[in-house]
Amino acid sequence: PAICQNKVPASRQGNDFKRLLTDNEICYGMESSFQAAVGKIALSLLLDVTPNPESLKEYVHQYLRSLIAHEVGHTLGLRHNFHGSTMLMPEELNNTEITHTKGLVSSVMDYLPVNLAPQGMPQGDYFPAIVGPYDEWAIAYGYKPSIGEILEDKKPFLEQVVLESSQPEYAYATDEDIWDINPDANVWDMSGDVLLYSQWQMDNARKMWRRLDNHYPLKGESYSELRVLFNSILNYYFRNAELLTQYIGGQSFRRSYAENERWAFVPVNLEKQRQTLAKLQDYVFAPEAFNFSPQLLNQLAPSRWRHWGNPVPVSRLDYPIHEQILRFQSTVLRSLLESDRLHRLRDIELKTPPGQALTIPELFDTLQNSIWTEVVSDRTLGQISSIRRSLQREHLNILLAMVLRQADVPEDGRTLAWYQLRQLRTTIEASLRKPDEVDLYTKAHLEETCDRITKALNAPLQSR
Repeated sequence: PAICQNKVPASRQGNDFKRLLTDNEICYGMESSFQAAVGKIALSLLLDVTPNPESLKEYVHQYLRSLIAHEVGHTLGLRHNFHGSTMLMPEELNNTEITHTKGLVSSVMDYLPVNLAPQGMPQGDYFPAIVGPYDEWAIAYGYKPSIGEILEDKKPFLEQVVLESSQPEYAYATDEDIWDINPDANVWDMSGDVLLYSQWQMDNARKMWRRLDNHYPLKGESYSELRVLFNSILNYYFRNAELLTQYIGGQSFRRSYAENERWAFVPVNLEKQRQTLAKLQDYVFAPEAFNFSPQLLNQLAPSRWRHWGNPVPVSRLDYPIHEQILRFQSTVLRSLLESDRLHRLRDIELKTPPGQALTIPELFDTLQNSIWTEVVSDRTLGQISSIRRSLQREHLNILLAMVLRQADVPEDGRTLAWYQLRQLRTTIEASLRKPDEVDLYTKAHLEETCDRITKALNAPLQSR
C-alpha cells in the first residue's frame, strides 16, 4: 500500500506521535505479511524445488521470532531504529558465523525485509537470529543496574555508555529521520550497500519470473495463484528499485555531536550516484527490462473469490501489463524528478567542491538519453515498443508540466526542461527524416511528441 511505501501520509505528520506510531505499526504488520509471502515464493522458486515442511517451518519460525522481538522492544521503550539494517555489508549477510554472533542487523527495531541470498551464494538466515548490538546497548543504558541510588551517582555510568554512541553499530535513525533522502535510513532495506543488495534482489526477482514461466502453475492449482505470485514478485522488484532512488541527491545525517571533523550532513559521492542512475536505466527504463512471454501473461487469471486481501476485478479480467509496468516506472521517474530532490541537488552544488556533485543538467540529460534511446542513438530507428512509448510519454508529460508551470520545481529545473524539450524535438525531427522503416505506432508517437513540444514551447504566458 502507498501509505506503507511512503511511511505515513502528510495528513498524519503533525504532533500526534501516538497516531504516527500506530500507523507505522499497522504498516509493519501489513508489510510483514507481504514479506512472509515473498519468502514462501523464494523458498519454492529460488531453490527450484517444492519446499519441504521442515524448511517452511524454519522460515516461519525465523519470521515470527523477528516480529515478536521487534514488538517486545517497543514494550521495553525502544523506538524504531531504521539505521539498524546497515550494519553488515551484502557479502556478510549470509555468513551465519557472523550473523549468529554479531547479528544480522544492529537492531531488530528496524523494518526488515526477508534476507534472500543472491544467485550462487548459500542462503543464511532469512531474519535475525539474535538481537543486535544497538538493542543490547540501548537496553543497558535504560535498565542495567548502576552504582548509586541518586542521579548524580549514576551519571558516570550513563556518560560512559553515551560515549560509545559514535560506533558504527550504534547508528540510529528513527521515524522523523526518514522523511528526508538518506539512503542509510529507510524501511525495508538491507545491508550497508543498498545499491548492491537491491540489485541482487532484482536479479532474484527476474529468476523467480523465469521459474514462474517454466514451471507454474502446478498441476491442479488455480491460475489465480499464478497471478498472485506474479504481482508479489513485481512489487518486490520495484520496491528494491525505489530504494535506489534515495541515492540521487542523497545525504547521510548524523545525530551525534561534532567530533573528528565529521560533518552532520554528508552527500552521497558523485560516482555512487552515477552508478545508481546506470542501475535504474538497466533495471527500470531499458527496452529489454521487462520481457514476459505471452504464455506467462495469458495465464494470469484473477480469482473469483472476494475477500479482504483479494478484491474481485469488476472491469478488465485479463492482466493489465502495460498499466502495471507504467505505474511502477512512473513512480521511480517522478521520484527522481520531484521538487524536493531538485532543490536539494541545486543546494548540494554549493555544499561540495566543484565537480563533485551530481548536477540537475546531468540528471536530466542521463534520464533523457536513457528513456529516448531509440531516437538519440545513432542506430536505426526501427520500432519503439509499446512499453517504451508509454514511458516516453510519461517523461514528456513531466517535462511539459515543468515548462507550463504546472509543477513546483526550481526555476533552473524549469529552464532545463525547456532546453531538454527543444533538444528532443530537434533529435526526433532528424530521426523522422531518415529513410528508416518505422511502424505506424512509432511514426504517430514521434510526430505527436513533436507537435506537443512545439505547442508547449510556443504557449503564450498569461498573468493572473
